[in-house]
Amino acid sequence: MNKLVSVALLILTFNVLCQPLIGGQRRRAHSKPVGAVRESKSSADSIREVLWWLPEDTETVSVARGPFKVVKLGEPSEDMSPTDYIGLVLSQSPLGYLAMINDGAFLKHFIGRTVSFSIEGSRRFRAPKSLGGMRFEGCSIIMLEQDLPERTALLNQMASQAKAFHNIEGHRVAEFERKLEEDTWTFLFAMPAPNVLLCATNQQFLAQVLNRMTHHGARRALPEALPEWKHINTEAQFWAVRHYDAGEAKDDPSSPLSGEEAPANWPDTQAIGIVFDFDPARSKIATVRYLSRSEKGLKAFSDDMKKERAPRARISSLSFVKRSRES
Repeated sequence: MNKLVSVALLILTFNVLCQPLIGGQRRRAHSKPVGAVRESKSSADSIREVLWWLPEDTETVSVARGPFKVVKLGEPSEDMSPTDYIGLVLSQSPLGYLAMINDGAFLKHFIGRTVSFSIEGSRRFRAPKSLGGMRFEGCSIIMLEQDLPERTALLNQMASQAKAFHNIEGHRVAEFERKLEEDTWTFLFAMPAPNVLLCATNQQFLAQVLNRMTHHGARRALPEALPEWKHINTEAQFWAVRHYDAGEAKDDPSSPLSGEEAPANWPDTQAIGIVFDFDPARSKIATVRYLSRSEKGLKAFSDDMKKERAPRARISSLSFVKRSRES
């Protein structure tokens, strides 16, 4: 699952308090909530470095900061709060690709391992043929704290069961297919280093990641100059950024830039992007900020979110503060 879907799930599943703000009502850049977990220099440097691995035209980036253990997801226990369960789901979702292949046989190699952090980049969102999640090109990058001792054995196991096995940028890549509803998805897996797992949905995207790991690109995915970075707390355990791509808007039903209303968007040809941060260990409040140059677009987004509140009000322990701003 791409983390944009996770963000949308959070936005639409829980109560959202819409507070559109324009111009001078902006929050100070990188302001921190009380009690926010401080990220060590080495971890922050690693996350910034891995952002360079993603293709330049990546539209969405999402991060889960660890450390956290890999577990097999199941139903929440009776004593687990909704806040804790959502945090658990978000931390484990980058490994969801593995769970869907061969009844989770490959995921077993990672159960109990500690993840330092994960980053997912994605682009080119497309509507499903019928029901199901939106299709997209993307790659999850999972950084383990320790090397995986059985890395070679895992790749050999994948090779024996994969639909195809490739050599991409000098790395072994296993390809699988899985039908989800009416769409046939491609999943590709690689371990270019003993502590790095790549899970991708598109071969070209994966090839670009593998290439950029060793050949520094001229431009980073979602450069620091974008306005979205001024409105997100990257010290939160979970955060995500989407900068809308005008070139993809016509074919992307989740983009407001098409100007046409759809179930997955709100029409706003002046939309800039959307950001999300959530730190469940410190607060029950997750924050979503929608950036637009249009007051009309801000209102459309706020109204759309308000419509989603009533049928989802059963989850009352999480309050979502959503603030809309122009760049």
